[in-house]
Amino acid sequence: MSKVIAVGAVLSAVSFLAACGGGSSSSSTAASADPAASGAASEAAPVELAKVGFVMPWVIQGEEAGQFAALNQGFYKEEGLDVEIIPGGPDVRAGALLASNSAQFAVFNPAGIYSNRAEGIPVVGIGGINQADGLFLMCKTTTNIKSFADLKGKKVGVWLGGGEAGIQAAAVKSGLAVADVEWLPQKFSMDEFFNDAFDCASATEWNEKHVVYKEGLEPSKGNVVELRPSDVGLFLPGDSIATLESTLQEHPEWAQGIVNGTLRGWQWTCSSPENRKTAAQYVLDAAPDLDLDLQIIQVDEMCSLMAQGPAKDSGEIGGMAQTSWQQSADAALAAGQLKEPADVASAFTPTILDAVPADYRTITW
Repeated sequence: MSKVIAVGAVLSAVSFLAACGGGSSSSSTAASADPAASGAASEAAPVELAKVGFVMPWVIQGEEAGQFAALNQGFYKEEGLDVEIIPGGPDVRAGALLASNSAQFAVFNPAGIYSNRAEGIPVVGIGGINQADGLFLMCKTTTNIKSFADLKGKKVGVWLGGGEAGIQAAAVKSGLAVADVEWLPQKFSMDEFFNDAFDCASATEWNEKHVVYKEGLEPSKGNVVELRPSDVGLFLPGDSIATLESTLQEHPEWAQGIVNGTLRGWQWTCSSPENRKTAAQYVLDAAPDLDLDLQIIQVDEMCSLMAQGPAKDSGEIGGMAQTSWQQSADAALAAGQLKEPADVASAFTPTILDAVPADYRTITW
């Protein structure tokens, strides 16, 4: 069974405590007793797992199937971790949860990491998940919008607080100013799109896109245009595993276990149609009101995003390419999400990723 805990409301105040000095402390590991003098083997002491909280990027859905697979397949346990999966959502501030030690790990996109660091919460990326963030715009063809340059004076729905950065940066790269477009807060649905309240609405490859397609609106039918940041040369990384710098320093074995288990979970998930369906079912076990077919679609889209960009070139998942992370920082700055350029080099570290067994990273699909 999945171990999942719910987080109800935004943490309005965070008191961040600096890590104590001294050497690194390690998590409890299995202890083996010496055989008795008679030669009879004694029973090994049970493994004491380190309890850690892991915040997801959004509410429970197929976007997180690899993490649920790692939990249900026992991959985290094999790494010495007792992981509680904490759902994300509009009222969940992952950085605040890390800063208050209510969780030890979280999934952010790089722009979220930069924003938290700018706010004084020193989160650091330790491993990638999807190599493209999967966020784009859908516009009905009746709007006559065919490119980002056509957004001038238009009403565009965005998910404020991070979801707008890549889209606004694409508009800027197309020659517009952010102020040239009427950016409107979008509900976490496509209602405004269906009701023509927006000229274009934000969508993700794994979720909203397929909600729209189900209603008969899709590019192949000539009634929808899709605008992606990649259309103008912006290749932005998506979900990435992060922790506090202090946690990484004090418990590198926890960080290694989370990254090992998560990448292994995604590799297992994506490796076959049967595993993708099983992983989608793990998601459903944690959130029974979801639709299984849609979760399988989400898993398929995530597996595709994980194998794009730098991952396609290297043949491995989990990478954190400097060029991609720099583009994300530039996008956040162009969109006004950051007030000054981010220190990209300090926002992520490859040390944990470099130690992941190659067998957990190879793209087999």
